Amino acid sequence: MTAWEPRSEFLRELNAEAESRVMRSNVEVVLCHRFGALTPQQEARLQSVSLDTLSRRFNASLTAPSIDAALAN
Repeated sequence: MTAWEPRSEFLRELNAEAESRVMRSNVEVVLCHRFGALTPQQEARLQSVSLDTLSRRFNASLTAPSIDAALAN
């Protein structure tokens, strides 16, 4: 099964932004559940990365020994 791809550039950008927001939220939820609230600096680090990096950080957040370790990936 192939993923849905919007035809217009606007919809592709909107879809990419939505994917990033969901992944960023997932990373934050896992980290907060495991370690407590993120600092403003840690939140800023999450805001400034690509979807690919967020995906790696999500995987790291599941087993990392600390928030900083998860955000280092």
